[in-house]
Amino acid sequence: MVVHAGQQLMENSNNAMSTSNAGDEFSFIKPDSLNTSSVLHPLKDNLEEFPEVVSLNVGGMYYTTRLSTLRRFEDSMLAVMFSGRHRIPKDTEGRYFIDRDGKYFGDVLNFLRNGDLPPREHVRAVYREAQYYSLGPLQDTLEEVQPLAGEKVRQAFLDLMPYYKENLERIIEIAKLRAMQRKARFAKLKICVYKEEMPITPYEYPFFNTMLLL
Repeated sequence: MVVHAGQQLMENSNNAMSTSNAGDEFSFIKPDSLNTSSVLHPLKDNLEEFPEVVSLNVGGMYYTTRLSTLRRFEDSMLAVMFSGRHRIPKDTEGRYFIDRDGKYFGDVLNFLRNGDLPPREHVRAVYREAQYYSLGPLQDTLEEVQPLAGEKVRQAFLDLMPYYKENLERIIEIAKLRAMQRKARFAKLKICVYKEEMPITPYEYPFFNTMLLL
């Protein structure tokens, strides 16, 4: 009777153990039963496949290009969009839709295809598109051509020239006064900038701090 009670107690204990572990999905999983491919590549089966020739609708303007062209720079937004990891909406004709003004997208594609730069009158707008699509090589290239190159030089001058902006209003007032004196619609001022001689340490940058109106 005692032995029977002990067996019953052990059976109850085993039943309780199996019941308590029924909801624990990690308790009895063997290492060799894991699907390692699904662990290492959780999105492998969900990647979207794109055709080699891609039709695009960019803000109502239609373009066709190769998939490899869109993926040319792997860090760009376009490469990420068409990597297969993201769902891209399509229009009623099945074109992949990008909700962006498509006027200058052709210039972007030409750079991706052959490295061609846009005409000068498009440079500013294409630069903004390059920023939006995170096309670093296109941004860097456009910064070296006009009119962006001129703006870059101008900004470098302003950074080196302290108090230039503060004195700009005075310069304009002097120009207006000279125009009135000469009874002219315009007046030109020549600004001579020179560097004062001063000791420069290796930790200092030479800067221009004096202006002379001629």
